[in-house]
Amino acid sequence: MIMKRGLFFAGLCAVVVGAAAVALVVASFARPQIFQSLVFDRKWSPLNLALGESRGSNADIVAQANQGVVTVVATRALRPEEIAPAGNPNPAPNSNVQRSTGTGFVIDPAGFIVTNEHVIKNADRIRIRLSDGRTHVATVIGADHATDLALLKIEAGALTPLDLGDSDEVRVGDPVIAIGNPLEYERSVTAGIVSAKGRKVYENEPFEDFIQTDAAINRGNSGGPLLNRLGEVIGVNTVIRNDGRGISFAVPSNVAKHVVSQLRAHGYVARGYLGVTPANLTPELRDGLNLGDVHGVLVADVASNFPAAHAGVQAYDVITHFGGRAVNDTDDFFALVANTLPHQRVELAVLRGEQRLKLHATLEQRPAGNTGNQPQVRPVSEKSGQKGGQKNDLSLGFSVRENTPEVQRELRLGKVDTEITGGVIVADVDPLGPAADSRLSMGNIILEANRQPIRSLEDFQKVTSQLRAGGVLVILYTPPYQRAVRLATIKLGQD
Repeated sequence: MIMKRGLFFAGLCAVVVGAAAVALVVASFARPQIFQSLVFDRKWSPLNLALGESRGSNADIVAQANQGVVTVVATRALRPEEIAPAGNPNPAPNSNVQRSTGTGFVIDPAGFIVTNEHVIKNADRIRIRLSDGRTHVATVIGADHATDLALLKIEAGALTPLDLGDSDEVRVGDPVIAIGNPLEYERSVTAGIVSAKGRKVYENEPFEDFIQTDAAINRGNSGGPLLNRLGEVIGVNTVIRNDGRGISFAVPSNVAKHVVSQLRAHGYVARGYLGVTPANLTPELRDGLNLGDVHGVLVADVASNFPAAHAGVQAYDVITHFGGRAVNDTDDFFALVANTLPHQRVELAVLRGEQRLKLHATLEQRPAGNTGNQPQVRPVSEKSGQKGGQKNDLSLGFSVRENTPEVQRELRLGKVDTEITGGVIVADVDPLGPAADSRLSMGNIILEANRQPIRSLEDFQKVTSQLRAGGVLVILYTPPYQRAVRLATIKLGQD
């Protein structure tokens, strides 16, 4: 009896296992992508543990995604002076047209296509070539220079859109696939991994949040998709490093979702603007300004006649919360402000000395051409009559001179913004001194030192004469050619 029962259960198990095997075989042919995600996705299959998460061939993902990848051809008619510049009266044939080729991908069967803004910038005509060879003229729905994204539309049927995945779920080390048209080799496929997240390339762009990858990307890949192992777009290929190999960058898909939704609705991206220059709270800043372990961003400057000024925000305030959300660093701050719609009233939690304040600001639309919340530099009050000489302070590691036209010419600074008045000019920086690790460089104009306005060389000498070994000098300065302010901290060495 026991033997018969054992044989029955053994037979039943064999039938179940056989049926499951047949079902998997049928699924692998009928729906290969779903089959792969079930078999190889870390959430479902123990096979990943046995195979080290190796997925084998990417051919099925590429075959499916390629149907939604397009070639973007942007054409611009050159002006007469561009065709025959001085010294070249005989232009080459067909040189009256400038043509560039990039990549894009369909995100909606209604004909919406994502690419890079720099691919179609200033184009007079944009043509889209689909995977099946059809060609259509595209219209620009909108473009966003800050994220280098553009949304196009064509009138065509039978389009295969690509799905935008969740870039926040991407991990460093995850495999990725890039598809594009490098050097006009259409639909070239490369593979690699996610090398890093949250990268900045240009540094002065506050909205930068690139995914770095080692997948080979070249000129012409711009605007193409960066895919995960499920065939979802987790990035828009955008930037390459010409001075390196295997270092490329893509705009995260979650950023693209936000930008595309606004471009589709308005034709532009509405970003809130507060009107402050924020700075990260470094240990030197905390020490120099006695800020303790408070979190947030330090306000380096406040632009007049903008929301922050109207709300009562002051220089050297620490903004700890924006709209009830904690602010950890300048990246957090820029994202919170930019992702809040203009005309919205927000609460700012501010620390001013020992006082905690709740201020309220109604955001404005970010001015065109403004990359963040950088206000214009405020001029320092009138200088004293002193034209005096130079201060060489070896303990600080840099020297300064009066900000006069004569000194500017002597230092060969070129054309300095005429509205930058007062302050002192950095004349030299010791490459081995305490200031070498700060961003202070020759030609910078110091406007404040340790929260004291600097109108002359005498003002600067008075502030620095009070410094002691181990102390910190906090400098508010502006580059000579820009109307923006920055902070630098210099810690004096111990005796």
